[in-house]
Amino acid sequence: MSKAADPILIEILRNEMAAITEEMAIAVYKTARSSMLRVGDFATSLADYQGRIVGLGQSHTMATSVFMHLMPFVTQKFAGNFKDGDVIIANDPYSGASHMPDVIVVMPVFHRGQVSGFVIIYSHQTDIGGRFPGGFSSQCTETYEEGIRLPNLKLYEGGVRNEPLVQLLKANVRAADEWMGDIDAKLAGCRRGIREFQAVLEKYGMEKVNACFDYLVDYGEQAARRAIAAVPPGDYAREIMLRDDGFGSDGVAMPIRATLRFRRERLVVDFTGTAAQARGAINMPYSNTLGQVYSTLHKILAPDVVFNAGFVKPIEVIAPLGTLANPKFPAAVGGRAPLFFLITELIHLALAEAIPDRVPVPQEGGDIVHMSGHRPDGSEYTTMDLVWGGWGGRPGKDGIDGAGMSYISVPAELVEREVPVVVEGFGLVPDTSGAGRYRGSLGIFKSYRFLHPARIMVRTNRPFESAVGLAAGRQGTPSCNLFTPLDGEPMELPRKSHMHLEVKAGDRLYHQVCGSAGHGDPCQRDPAAVLEDVREEKLSIEHARAEYGVAIDPVTMAIDTAATDALRRATRR
Repeated sequence: MSKAADPILIEILRNEMAAITEEMAIAVYKTARSSMLRVGDFATSLADYQGRIVGLGQSHTMATSVFMHLMPFVTQKFAGNFKDGDVIIANDPYSGASHMPDVIVVMPVFHRGQVSGFVIIYSHQTDIGGRFPGGFSSQCTETYEEGIRLPNLKLYEGGVRNEPLVQLLKANVRAADEWMGDIDAKLAGCRRGIREFQAVLEKYGMEKVNACFDYLVDYGEQAARRAIAAVPPGDYAREIMLRDDGFGSDGVAMPIRATLRFRRERLVVDFTGTAAQARGAINMPYSNTLGQVYSTLHKILAPDVVFNAGFVKPIEVIAPLGTLANPKFPAAVGGRAPLFFLITELIHLALAEAIPDRVPVPQEGGDIVHMSGHRPDGSEYTTMDLVWGGWGGRPGKDGIDGAGMSYISVPAELVEREVPVVVEGFGLVPDTSGAGRYRGSLGIFKSYRFLHPARIMVRTNRPFESAVGLAAGRQGTPSCNLFTPLDGEPMELPRKSHMHLEVKAGDRLYHQVCGSAGHGDPCQRDPAAVLEDVREEKLSIEHARAEYGVAIDPVTMAIDTAATDALRRATRR
C-alpha cells in the first residue's frame, strides 16, 4: 500500500464514490422520459483525472467495460481542451462506444481549475434515426443505415449548448422530444455527480483522493492476478456456431472460437478462428467483445472483487480485425446482441473445462419487442419492452427463474401507459427448463394485443436453441414467436434474431424466451425436488417421467419409488 494512502480513508472514499454513482442514478430515474430509463437500462460511473474507471459504480460490468474502452478516445481527443461545463456525447462503435442506440454522456469534473475526474452515464435510447426504428436491426448492411453516429462530440462547451448539434439530432430521431428528455435526464445525473465529486475533493484534497484511487486500481489488478493464478494453467478452447447472418438465411453456420490461455498470473483470451464479419448487423463491436469477456471472467473468477481499470490489466483479448468479434468500418453492428450470449456461453464452456465446480450455465434472455408509431392523438412514440429469461443450472443449485436481469423488465402497466397496447399475459412457461441434477430456469412468455397500427421489431437472442447444458445437463426449450392477425389463426414466425412486423389494431403477438439448460445428470436429481416442481406447476407429471425418470401418482401426488428406481436403472443402461 502506498504511504500516501490511508486504509481508513480508502474505505471511506470507496463508499463515497459508490454513493455518488447512486445519487446520479436516482437523478436519472426521477427525470427520465422513456420507460427504459425508468426501469434501469442505464449505468453511471466515475473516472479519475486520467480517465481510469476506479470502481463499478451504479452499473454492471458490461457497461463499465465499455466506459473503460471509451475513455482513452475521449481524453486523447480533447487533451488540453476540456472546459468546465463541457458535455461529451458519444455512441460511435468505431470510436470506443457500443452500438449506436447506447448513447453515452461524459462530463469532466473540475477542482480548483484543473480536470480532477469524470462522470459518465450511458443509456439505451429508444431510437437513433436510420433505416429501422430503434437503430438495432440485424438487417442493416452498413453502419450508415443504422442512424446518427456521434464520434465523441461536444454537446455543451463551457456550459453553452451546441444548438446546431441539438437541432441535427432532433431532426433525425423518432419521438425527438422524448429522446432529448432522456439526454437531459443523463445530464441531470452527471451534474449531480459533479457536485458530489467536487465536495469530496474539497473535503479530502486532490492528493489524498488520487492516492486512494491508485490503491484501488492496484488492488483490482492484484486480485485479478490471484484469481487467474488459482485456475490450472493450460489452454482451454471451445467453438460455437452462429446460425443467423442477420437475414434469416438457411444453412448459416459461422464459427465463433475462443481459446483461454491461463499462464500463472496472466490470461489471454484469443478469438482467432472466429468467422469473418457478416454482411448483416450481427457483428460485435470490439468494446462489447471486451465487455462480454471481462464481465464473464469477473463474475466467475472473482465476483467479490472490485471491478475497475486494474482488474482488466492482466487480461489480454485478441480479436482479429475483420471478424465477427472485431469488425472493420463500416460494418453494421446494431443487432449484435445474439452474439453477446454466444460469447458469454463460449467463455463459460471453456472455463467449465478448467474449473467445472465453479461454472454455471449462463443466463438467457435480453429479448426485445420494440414498438414505434403514433398514438390515437397523433403523438409519436418509440418504446422497448425487454423480456429476460433466467439462469441455467449451477453446481449445487437450480437456475433462478426469470432473474437474468429482471430489474430492467418493463412492467406491463408502464408499457400500457406509454403506448396503445394491452399486455395480455406474462409468466413462466411449464416444462421449458433444461433438465439436470440442478435444473435450468423456466422460459418466460409475454403476449400483446395492439390497439393501434404500429411498426414492431422482435429481437430473439436465442432463435434456435438455448445454451448447452453442463456436466450432462440438457438444453432448455427454444424461444418462439407466434403472431395472430385480427381475423386469422396463430402462425409461428420464422426463427431468426430480428423480425419486422406491421401490425394493425386487434393483432396479437406472443413471445417466449427459451428455457435455460440444466447442470448435471437429470437422473441424479432428488426426486423430492422433481415432485416440488410438479406441485408448483413448473413441471408436468409426464415431463417428470420423461426427463428425470421420476414416476408420480397423479391421484395421490406422491412419488412411486419402485417405478422411479426402475425408470432410472433403465435410463442408465
